[in-house]
Amino acid sequence: MTTLAFGMAYLGMLALCLAMSRHHRDLFKTSPSLSKQHLLRLIGACLLIASLMLNAQSFGIAIGLVIGMTELMFAGVTVCLVLAWRKRWVMPLGAILGLTGALTAITGW
Repeated sequence: MTTLAFGMAYLGMLALCLAMSRHHRDLFKTSPSLSKQHLLRLIGACLLIASLMLNAQSFGIAIGLVIGMTELMFAGVTVCLVLAWRKRWVMPLGAILGLTGALTAITGW
């Protein structure tokens, strides 16, 4: 479940970054509309909260929140570094992390 929670945290941080016009313009060559910015912020916040809840459910509230906050921090740093180093890798890495997390949750591995 930790892989799924990290994938959700990464995608949440990515959605929050894409809500900013600078990063959206870097990746898609256009600025997001106001409604798209609000939608990306809502999706990002929901994914981050879901990631924390998943960790709290898996490890208990005390340890789960510590692990969840650590994953949020690591996901934010990862998105930041990938955006600074290789902008085009951000979206494929998000797809890989989301798919890997979903597969590990399904298989229970």
